[in-house]
Amino acid sequence: MKPRPGGFWRAATDRRVTYVLKVLMVVVLACYVAGVLISILERISGVVYILIGAIFFAYLIYPVVHWLRRLAPRMPLALAIAIVYAVVGAVLVVVAALLLPKLGDEANAVMTNYPDLVNRAQEFINDPNDPVSSHLPPWIRHELGKIPGELVGWIRMHATETVSHVMPVIFGTFAIVATFVIIPMVTAYLLLDLDNLKAGLAAVVPPERWRATLSLLADFDAVVGGFIRGQMIVALSVGLLITIAMAILHVRYPLLLGLIAAIGDLIPYVGAVVAFIPAFLTALTNNGWVNALLVTGAFVLIYEAEGHLLAPNIVSKTVRLSPFAVMLALLVGGTLAGIVGVLIAVPVVGVLRVALLRVFPARGSNETRP
Repeated sequence: MKPRPGGFWRAATDRRVTYVLKVLMVVVLACYVAGVLISILERISGVVYILIGAIFFAYLIYPVVHWLRRLAPRMPLALAIAIVYAVVGAVLVVVAALLLPKLGDEANAVMTNYPDLVNRAQEFINDPNDPVSSHLPPWIRHELGKIPGELVGWIRMHATETVSHVMPVIFGTFAIVATFVIIPMVTAYLLLDLDNLKAGLAAVVPPERWRATLSLLADFDAVVGGFIRGQMIVALSVGLLITIAMAILHVRYPLLLGLIAAIGDLIPYVGAVVAFIPAFLTALTNNGWVNALLVTGAFVLIYEAEGHLLAPNIVSKTVRLSPFAVMLALLVGGTLAGIVGVLIAVPVVGVLRVALLRVFPARGSNETRP
């Protein structure tokens, strides 16, 4: 069928052209507003990080606060929050008193013995009697032997600059005050103001959409809360198991390696590699190939248990993202906001998934909720 002459211009009625122009105007305006918002967020990044920390902390403690109020219905919300804060503070003090001295000793030992570890690694690689490295081609052993020395040179070159930038961020006055004063204070006000926030939301949402809005917010809460609380429990469990395994296998610095494993496990997929490399190298340079292989087996067993037992039963199943989606979210989050972006990337994408499923339900299913 041949197109009619002037068919395009006949279809381009005033009404359609006006509609297209309105859509383009909305898109351009949305891009402009997004750019302005990003610029504003960059300028107030400190406030944003504090707010993110307060939301994370609120999700961690709110179940306990809610449980206390159900246990004693007449208990004021402020008293329940104060009790939880007191318990958390007492636990932190006890843990710090028990673990910080040992962790400090292990960290100092690593810094003091690092040159000796490098020499051992070089001797180990070049040992003609070693059952593994002796079978490697000479050029491979030569290249492997250069790695420890080059690593030392790189650390010496960049250590001062790195420490000068990182230490004030971690141990600076503002960071300490924000972590132990401002974030708990903002969290308390957030929890105390939940009813007012709900009332304010009800005032702007049409009554016919109120139940659907509450259902959507419940889904968001399940995704974010389930991920945050579950990931924290799983990370602590993995750190404890790694510490016990390293102590049983007589690997040096078990507490430090367990702490690295716990922190690394907060980042899905990537954390396992970050934790394994120092443990493997420590075992290899101090105890030999057999112990290093045992460490490898212990890590495989622990992370298999995490993937098949701990995470599916502890972390909320509402964050149903494929490994590719998780890795992409981590890359984008890290690029946009550094370590904070990496930590919040997965729950943010989980929330977007819930919202998209509400707008575009999956085919073959009557459910709009994940």
